Amino acid sequence: MHVLTLNCHSWVEENRLEKLQQLVDTIVKEKFDVLLLQEVNQRIGSEPAILDEWYCFNNDPWPILADNFALVLSQALQIKDEPYYWTWGFSHIGYGKYEEGLAILSKEPLLAKVSLMSTCDDIQEATRRILLSGVTESAGNLYTIGNVHHSWWEGGAFETEWARAEELLSDTRYPIILGGDFNQIAGTIGHQRVLDSPLALQDSFLVAEKRRGEATIEGPIDGWQDYQGSLRIDYLFVSDGLSVTQHDVMFDGRTEPVVSDHFGVRIRLAE
Repeated sequence: MHVLTLNCHSWVEENRLEKLQQLVDTIVKEKFDVLLLQEVNQRIGSEPAILDEWYCFNNDPWPILADNFALVLSQALQIKDEPYYWTWGFSHIGYGKYEEGLAILSKEPLLAKVSLMSTCDDIQEATRRILLSGVTESAGNLYTIGNVHHSWWEGGAFETEWARAEELLSDTRYPIILGGDFNQIAGTIGHQRVLDSPLALQDSFLVAEKRRGEATIEGPIDGWQDYQGSLRIDYLFVSDGLSVTQHDVMFDGRTEPVVSDHFGVRIRLAE
């Protein structure tokens, strides 16, 4: 199983159409089974979207608009004859003009759900955070896929969100693949909180048989303005018992072009 997580920054990026095409070209080349995308935006006031059979509906009533980044990506992949099922959940208003959310793309259909993780339910506040999850199949096996974009440790928001995520994921019968932008630096208390979870999750970077790269941002960037240099804050966690054969940092300007203010993380799992 081949999985990618990327905080794509979508329409906030400069040269965004060029970067979208670079993302499309890499997906076509790599043929990921599942993609987890954060900061998937649509502009407030855009026209309503017309959704086709590739969209997997969830319980989120928030309308999808025609310029939703995941929808545009899905359409571009269909043109390349590399279609994906996909789903999107709304999180909060970003930059005063975007409706920001999370997306999952999968080669197989998704039974998807959006759940509020934060105590904040004000869409105008960036501290409103969701878990986008879904059950999908790969090579005859079922998996629970989770996508998150967490708050920072300071102020206690991450602890609250993570406790809720644990609760939401605790009743699944299937192995978990959980990815996203955790906003927790590797080796700090927030990262350790995830490793100590009763969900028994492994950090793919720590357990992979082969690794390439480590840092997922080069500061300063939005949210990390006071940090210079390299940090690992984007992760793929997998259930104990799943074997990670490879963990690679992507879109870091080395093997693929930089398409966002975050680098991507991809893993391969033995099946």
